[in-house]
Order: sequence, then C-alpha cells, then structure tokens
Amino acid sequence: MQRCVLPNRGPWGDAQYRGNCSGWIVKDLILRFNCMSVFDPAQGSGTVKDVVDGINKYRQKNIQYLGKDLKQGWDVLTSTMPPKKFDMVWYHPPYWDIIRYSDDPRDLSCCKTLYEFEGRLNHSSERLISTLKPGGILAILIGDKRKKGQYFALFKTLLANPNLGELRAIIIKIQHNCKSQAKDYGSSRFLIPIRHEYCLIFQNPG
Repeated sequence: MQRCVLPNRGPWGDAQYRGNCSGWIVKDLILRFNCMSVFDPAQGSGTVKDVVDGINKYRQKNIQYLGKDLKQGWDVLTSTMPPKKFDMVWYHPPYWDIIRYSDDPRDLSCCKTLYEFEGRLNHSSERLISTLKPGGILAILIGDKRKKGQYFALFKTLLANPNLGELRAIIIKIQHNCKSQAKDYGSSRFLIPIRHEYCLIFQNPG
C-alpha cells in the first residue's frame, strides 16, 4: 500500500487546537496583497500572529497585527471595533456547530439553527468590512457541513450580501486530518466526505 504523506502545515499556531488552519494561505494572501496591517478577530491559537511575526523577522517587514478573541472577552458581534483601519482582515469563524468551542451564547458555534448562524455570520462580516482601508481585503475561511444527511453550504448567504464589498475571488482549500476522513458513510452514494473549505476574498471599494 502506498503511504500518503500529508503536507506540512507549517510552524504557525498550535496544531492540536481543533479547527486551527494552516498558516500557508494566510502568508500567501499577506504577501500577494502587500498587506502592512492585519486584524484577526477570532485568533484562536495565534496562527495569524505567528505568520505576521515570521514575515516581519525573515523578510524585514513591519506589518502591524491586532488579534482579538471571544475567549478573551471580545465579541465580534457586539464589542467596539478597533479605530484603526487595516489592509486585511482574516476571519476564520466556527463552521456552525461542527466544533463547539465554548458554552458562551455569543459563540457562533452555539447557534441552534442554520438561520441563526447565517444571521450572525453575515452581521459579523459586515462589521469587519468596516475596519478595512479603501481597497483592503476581508478573507473569510469557511467550510461546509452535513447534518442528518443534509448538506449545508455555510458560505452561500455571504455571496448574496450586498454589504460585503466586492467579491474578488473564491479559493478552494483542501482539508487534511478531518474527522470525516475516518467516518463510515455506509452505502449512500451522496454522503461524500467533506475535505475542502473556501476562502472568500471581499474587497472594500472605499
């Protein structure tokens, strides 16, 4: 049997933190768009901070970083947004209730219905677009979900939201080490494991 070697997720963040993404895509976006300021409103284990610190150290940049998180008491839906404007906001919200991060009712992973989740996701994204400089980008990393055999494309309402600036790109990212890879879906032809997520790139037209 041929051995499958998974890609190196990089040295950023904590690989044991559930739902943590690789820093490669964050690094690529920062360098591609020449971002000199980055805001992460759901910083989790600190992947984006580590990426920025690495770019500053090894590429002699001076990128400014600000990270917030609900576990520190800062709520993307209700807390005061930073007065500073940024070149990029990296937003990696919960994928509804796939991973329950806390019992805090403000946590998007605690939403009881898809309708509630989509409402909070859109509202938080609208608040974040307001923190961008003209021409700045909002990158939202989000996956899909299957519940009781039904498939939910969690990002679909974001595409129809007129308050999120201009959609500039959709990047499809492969997921590794997913629980769905080890799950037995039985004989159904449609229960295909979800092994991808999307990075939606919106630009603030200013």
